[in-house]
Amino acid sequence: MTLQVIVAALLLLTAGPALAQPAPRTQTADDDTAFIEYLRRQDPASADRFIELRDARAAAQAELQRASERYAAGGPALKPVALPALQQARRRYAETSLAMLDFLDSRDRSLIARLEGDIDRVKRSLDTRARDRVQLERMLRGE
Repeated sequence: MTLQVIVAALLLLTAGPALAQPAPRTQTADDDTAFIEYLRRQDPASADRFIELRDARAAAQAELQRASERYAAGGPALKPVALPALQQARRRYAETSLAMLDFLDSRDRSLIARLEGDIDRVKRSLDTRARDRVQLERMLRGE
């Protein structure tokens, strides 16, 4: 590679983050408000963890977008220079996305366990009322 290509690659890789504007807030982040409030009512620490994971994923997604744009704009000579940053951004995005999925899976599994417990309690109540109903009907008939 010539010195000009190397200098251009370095400028492209280092100038990107400095010139990048903050990512606009997405509709998804706005839609998260109700879910976050729901989490906050149940467990404030859980809501804080969700926000942390969401923000990390959004940052990783923005970095992946910037790395993809740098890679696409680089041309054949600069693509090998931009490729490691693109691969790292992809890994980071995958890591943060998996962390979000792990959080949601764990939360949903605990919710399922709680709901199953609630269902068992309701079934026991129905059984108890059915037994009580039989006794009351017998009383009504004078048995």
